Amino acid sequence: MVFPLLRSLASRVIPFLALIVTAGCFSTGPQELLDAEELSSEGKHDEAIAAYQEHIANRLEVADRPEWENPYFYLLNVGDIELSRGNVDKALAAYEEAEREKVDLPLVADRYRAVASWYEENGQLQKSLEILTKYREKDPLIFDSMLDRVARELTEAGQ
Repeated sequence: MVFPLLRSLASRVIPFLALIVTAGCFSTGPQELLDAEELSSEGKHDEAIAAYQEHIANRLEVADRPEWENPYFYLLNVGDIELSRGNVDKALAAYEEAEREKVDLPLVADRYRAVASWYEENGQLQKSLEILTKYREKDPLIFDSMLDRVARELTEAGQ
């Protein structure tokens, strides 16, 4: 049952990706993007961030960039790197900039929840609660479930 679905999906996605590549949608900056991803996987965080920023800048300069393309999407990757290093303020700044630059809100909201989870996992329940409260309006249903859980943990911890 799953394999026919996967084949059907692949038969639609692969031609679309080929069209994008042959149309030259990523003619400027793909190397920076590949470099950024490789550097990130190697743990070379500062270099990866610089490569993502270079990619963003290069894509913003392309006059005939597709209307649907938002180079600021890669700010999420920058924030993810910062969060993985424990630089929560820098991660939040990258995510907030991505939101200001109209990156899809559900993607940004996921990152705000990741910050709240980071605080929760690191025993900073009050900070987690603050983040969830601050960004709650981005996705109230999911944020409320997290708020409830963190508030219960705070109560159980006597804080």
